Amino acid sequence: MYLSYSKLSAYEKCPYSYRKVYIDRVKTPYKKYFSFGHSLHAALEDFYSGRLAYWLGLKKPTKENLIAALRRRWKSEGYSPEESAAAFEEGRELLENYYEVFAKDNFTPAWRVEPHFSFSAGRHQVAGFIDRIHRNGGGFEIIDYKTHRRIPEKETLERDLQLPIYYIGCTEYFRKKITAVSYIFLRHAKKVSYDVSRFDIEKIKQRIGLIAERMARESDFLPRRNSYCGSCDFKNECGVFKSS
Repeated sequence: MYLSYSKLSAYEKCPYSYRKVYIDRVKTPYKKYFSFGHSLHAALEDFYSGRLAYWLGLKKPTKENLIAALRRRWKSEGYSPEESAAAFEEGRELLENYYEVFAKDNFTPAWRVEPHFSFSAGRHQVAGFIDRIHRNGGGFEIIDYKTHRRIPEKETLERDLQLPIYYIGCTEYFRKKITAVSYIFLRHAKKVSYDVSRFDIEKIKQRIGLIAERMARESDFLPRRNSYCGSCDFKNECGVFKSS
């Protein structure tokens, strides 16, 4: 089975929604928060790739360069013109704050931005893209950007498979020594890092394999209540949501 973090996460949250999206291929309305997240990620991709500094002949890009990248990469799909303008201003403020906290005094280009990776977990293939890989002392750090309005509880983040999957991808696909894995929550200008010594590659792969086997054997795809029910595209046909 070909897997990604998104597929695994979708199934774990709600088998019914997973079936609708990944098996039935039901087309859903494009959400404006997709545009917002994509735009910020794209601007940061340009900022850290080294392309901006190269194009502009700079040793490092400036805050103004970062905002110009946001303007150039802004995606307005899902917004009205007025909403798009307001969202852009919000994004600009977030990136200006990001620059002051994370880039003003210690900018270095990334080793890779948005690199693709893949690895095997038993008879399954796992693949994806990583926001940024940075040199970190004698090793490398994985960085993933989030636009959450609220930072999830630490226990929730620690149970999540995203960074463990990225860790395996970097370790096995790129053959790099990963010394840190981090989320950066852009709305809060906060970085949350985790000790990679707790990552056991074989146990992570076993967990992936168990989820994949459940996915393969699944026949009912029953809905499961979760924190995303309120924004689910299928909530009006879901007995779990209607009964809540």
